[in-house]
Amino acid sequence: MRRGRIFIYLALIIIIGVVGAYFYFSRQGGGGGAQRAAAQTQTAAANVVQVVSAGTNIPPGTMITAAMLSSYPMPKSNLSPELFTNPADVVNMYAKVSIQQGSPITATELSATAGNINLPGSSWAGYIPQGLTAVSIPVTRLSSAAFGIRDGDYVNVIVSIVLVDIDPADQTILPDKVSGYQEDAGVIVGFTPPNLNQGFFKAEDVANATDYIYPAEDQRPRLVTQMIMQNIQVLHVGSFPLPGETGSEQLGAQPVATPVATPQGSNQNQAPVVTTVVKPDVITLMVTPQDAVTLTYLIYSHAQINLTLRNPNDQEAGAQPDAAMLEYLLTQYNIPVPAKLPYSTNPRLDTLQQPTLTNDVPAP
Repeated sequence: MRRGRIFIYLALIIIIGVVGAYFYFSRQGGGGGAQRAAAQTQTAAANVVQVVSAGTNIPPGTMITAAMLSSYPMPKSNLSPELFTNPADVVNMYAKVSIQQGSPITATELSATAGNINLPGSSWAGYIPQGLTAVSIPVTRLSSAAFGIRDGDYVNVIVSIVLVDIDPADQTILPDKVSGYQEDAGVIVGFTPPNLNQGFFKAEDVANATDYIYPAEDQRPRLVTQMIMQNIQVLHVGSFPLPGETGSEQLGAQPVATPVATPQGSNQNQAPVVTTVVKPDVITLMVTPQDAVTLTYLIYSHAQINLTLRNPNDQEAGAQPDAAMLEYLLTQYNIPVPAKLPYSTNPRLDTLQQPTLTNDVPAP
């Protein structure tokens, strides 16, 4: 009996120890799991940011207030530079476009200036590189490489201007107009008529005779030509079509008859096909703002602007060429000044006339 009781006591002790160990390790394991769960929650929260969004529909041009804003969570890995996480960066900014409720607010949709609203705009404006602007200049067949320039081509810009001497004070062309009289020992011996060009008096050998020498013509302007811009890209040749306008409706459109080939053995007389050809009188260039100002000044100062066509693979600007003027031509190309001879050609030649080309003769 005594030995049986001992075995019972030992069994109870073992059972109690096993149960106690089970609860002990269960508690230890459960506490570690809670800690791990808490750590995972904190890590997940640290990897999420609140992205600023529109709490209501925001019309374009509206100044954004804090009451218009909301937010929603987003993983940091998905956050882009255009999104905002601080509402203070958005408040008091202006909406450039319509922002729908619930949509994230991006930097491209905001402006610090009132009235800066994104409108659909021209389809051509997107082709202009940032920092450049488009300006149009008038052209002719001669100044546009015989109409050989197309959209996207690269050109050089040459300008020709004429210069004259002027009076700095009056800003009038020289020589000035003068009138006056001549004295000899206090006695007026000659009077020059008013409004003559400025000249000088010259005493003759004849007693009491004086000549007044003055220019026979007005001042001759001096021509100079220089290349002022290189590697300029063309945005468009001719006028931009207006919405709903076809090419035949543009200014300067001229119908041209194109003959149609008739098969051999056919006696049918087919009417020629009439197409519309638009001869451009304007070209739009993409230049810097300063060059745009320069070209505008040259247009209104009646300068002559010529465009030369470049190879599209030649993207490097060359050295600045020398300006062309009379002295440069005579010296650089060894052009002699004709001697004064006792004979000449007939008829008299005062100006050079451009030969008339076949294409310049109007059709009857």
